[in-house]
Formats: sequence, C-alpha cells, structure tokens
Amino acid sequence: MMALLSQLFSRKPKYQSLVAERAVAVIDKVIYDVGVDALVGGTFVLDKKFRLRFVGAPTPVGPNVHAAVKVGEIAEAQLFRALGYDAPIESTILKAHGATLAQAVVRELGSRSPAFGALPASRQA
Repeated sequence: MMALLSQLFSRKPKYQSLVAERAVAVIDKVIYDVGVDALVGGTFVLDKKFRLRFVGAPTPVGPNVHAAVKVGEIAEAQLFRALGYDAPIESTILKAHGATLAQAVVRELGSRSPAFGALPASRQA
C-alpha cells in the first residue's frame, strides 16, 4: 500500500512505461479534440520533472526541458498521414497507431535525454 501511495504522489515517473502510458492518453485526446493533422504538426516535450506534455507547435528546448520530439519527424507519424479523410477511421486503428506512435515518442525521448534513457523501461525491468 505504501509503495502505491509513494508512486501516486511521486513528482516524477520511475519508469519509462509510465511516460508511454501518458503518451497514449495524450495522443488519443489530441486526435479526438483537434485532429490527426494537429497531432502530426505538434511536439511532445519532456520537462525536468519527467512530465510529458503536447504542444501544438514546435518549441525550443530550454533549461526546464529534458527533450522535445516533433511528431512529424518520427517515422511512425507516417501511419497517421496515410489514414486520409475519405471515410471515417475506426477507433481500433487509431488506438493501434496511437500505441505505436507512443512507443516511438518514448524511444526518441530516450535517445535525446540521457536522464530519461537511464530510467528503467518498466517495473519488471
């Protein structure tokens, strides 16, 4: 019980998988709130407390940021560009693509931030 409480109230995630879970949630929300184009045109930012944020425009990496990843520069973003708008997109397809993109974001953050890359991948790691 104490471990659960300390994880809930911790200021930074202890595992990369927690950031990946956040990325999946953010990707889903961005798609449904502002659309696929906004997602592909935006940037994920990992701040010094390892909080993941999405910004709708490119943002400079300052002293309070570990790393920033422009979604459009990730190879996996191509999955979203290929979806098109001729027919409604099934939510299962969006969820699968979102999970793939979230893993790519975590991969890119790990390669750009030694501090984030040093975090264990998951609780089991």
